[in-house]
Amino acid sequence: MRCTPYPTTLTRRPAGAMLLTGLLGALLLAGCAGGPGMAAYRQGDYAGAIQDFRAEGDPAGDFAVGVMHYKGEGVARDAGEAAGWFRRAAENGHAGARYNLGLLYLNGEGVGKDRREAARWFRLAAEQGYVKAQLNLGLMYGQGDGVDKDRREAVRWFRLAADQGSIKARIYLGGMYARGEGVEKDRREAVRWFRLAAEQGAAEAQVYLGVMYARGDGVEKDRAEAAVWLRKAADQGSQRARQFLERLTGSSTAAL
Repeated sequence: MRCTPYPTTLTRRPAGAMLLTGLLGALLLAGCAGGPGMAAYRQGDYAGAIQDFRAEGDPAGDFAVGVMHYKGEGVARDAGEAAGWFRRAAENGHAGARYNLGLLYLNGEGVGKDRREAARWFRLAAEQGYVKAQLNLGLMYGQGDGVDKDRREAVRWFRLAADQGSIKARIYLGGMYARGEGVEKDRREAVRWFRLAAEQGAAEAQVYLGVMYARGDGVEKDRAEAAVWLRKAADQGSQRARQFLERLTGSSTAAL
């Protein structure tokens, strides 16, 4: 699903459209039914799998049928049919189905586009601890998209996702502490969240952390440590990291 980026830089810039995570049904093998249906699916017998999933008659099976309709596995691809199965599973408490139904409403696939309805389903999944739903709900509150804009509420949902290890949530949360959005500005707390994401290998967070070390912003100034993090990001292909690293190592007076 096509998405455009939500700003996460350390400096304030005009808010753009948000990045909402997730491809529908990308991971059928996680979070759906087991038993004969899953055995057939693993063997590539999609027609048999969908028949078995339908027969199971529980939320996990309904979710699996929805995924297969969305992906066109064993049946013709049909987002509307997928929405029906997701709704059936969602109404019976399946968190993954609630999240996917939210994505369908967000993008207007198989249902009319409705950002408020998307937020409603994300909230239900988020309240069950579904990380991607927590992240998306935080983004929606941050932008006022489908809900009233509320940066404090955005921080709350980002924190819940971040506490479960979401790299994106940790970066967004670090950015909000850095800018003082929804929380008191706290550059040290920003560093803490960027570090957690950086240690998970996120190049974006590694750049932020490197720059903060280079500037002594929220942390003791340490050009060697800055270089370590910028080099990690540069090794992943970050052009920004390369540019900052050149300034850091090329001239002691170059401004970062």
